[in-house]
Amino acid sequence: MKFEVQLGGTLLQKREQEWAHYLAQPQENPLIPDKAGRLRGENQRFTLQNDLCVYSQLEPQYAEGLLHSGVIVTKRPCETVFDLTPEEAAAVHALLHEVRAHLDATVRPDGYTVGWNVYPAGGQHIPHVHLHVVPRWNTDAAAGAGLRYFLKTVAQASERPS
Repeated sequence: MKFEVQLGGTLLQKREQEWAHYLAQPQENPLIPDKAGRLRGENQRFTLQNDLCVYSQLEPQYAEGLLHSGVIVTKRPCETVFDLTPEEAAAVHALLHEVRAHLDATVRPDGYTVGWNVYPAGGQHIPHVHLHVVPRWNTDAAAGAGLRYFLKTVAQASERPS
């Protein structure tokens, strides 16, 4: 597999702008659930929830090629994973197990990529904690490549002379 990424710092500036926008306009934050536990917009396919958090699976046209992927968010406005209360952390973990059971039963992935992005430099562009849950299959073009693989590939490419 050949993999090439050319960002040149442009993505960070966009993430910082989006972060600032949602901090200034919290009522527009798409990751803050409503009273029924649904996220803003019509792009959700499936939801699960418990008392403290919500899982929302995205419709395929909004999943950006990551079919059956979704996010777990807290019901309480909370910027990052580091701001979770112990109860919220436990609730996220419990819901993650429910999400896995649902995905195992419905789409039967061969593996998962699960992760947090924290602050714009870490890839987070919306200031509300969200845990990405991405089912993976052995037939994926990037099967076997986890988050660190892509980060290391980009880092190594930036070290090479052009």
